[in-house]
Amino acid sequence: MDREGRLVAILVAVAWVLAGPAAAATVLPQSPLEYAVKANYLVRFTAFVEWPPRAFADARAPVVICVAGRDPFGATLDRAARGQTAYGRPLAVRRPATREATAGCHILYAGAGAETLIPAAAGQTGLLLVTDSAIAPERGMVHFVLSDARVRFHIDQQAATRSGLAISSRLLNLALSVRAG
Repeated sequence: MDREGRLVAILVAVAWVLAGPAAAATVLPQSPLEYAVKANYLVRFTAFVEWPPRAFADARAPVVICVAGRDPFGATLDRAARGQTAYGRPLAVRRPATREATAGCHILYAGAGAETLIPAAAGQTGLLLVTDSAIAPERGMVHFVLSDARVRFHIDQQAATRSGLAISSRLLNLALSVRAG
């Protein structure tokens, strides 16, 4: 990672620790900082979502964060997830190339080119679908937006519940809006 990339990652991590996720850094649309903040959100979401036990192969299986379509994160997401755990499970990052390859994903970020996966993934049990207004207007269970030059998100709790997921009230309180079930 180059020096600027390390500095951005450190600044985002410090902002997250000191101010919490509600105070996401001010960003310019489509900037490396925007995607560094989104990568950190994806990792942090794992601590605020409960998956059904059947979503994991066994008690030691990792929580898998997947990026389908064009990957705007590069190595930033891998660095953010490295060494992290959620509910005692390690985090893993994958980049599946097909819909079939998304099996085993717990969080699926639908990047550019993955828009056709959204309807199928939205109905998959145990999968938190994350979409991005910078890519498509269609919303998943979590939908990233820029609001007042900050990365924020909307949550569709109803869709998450249908998928067997329980989202913590602490995360719901940070959302710009919540579609309740």
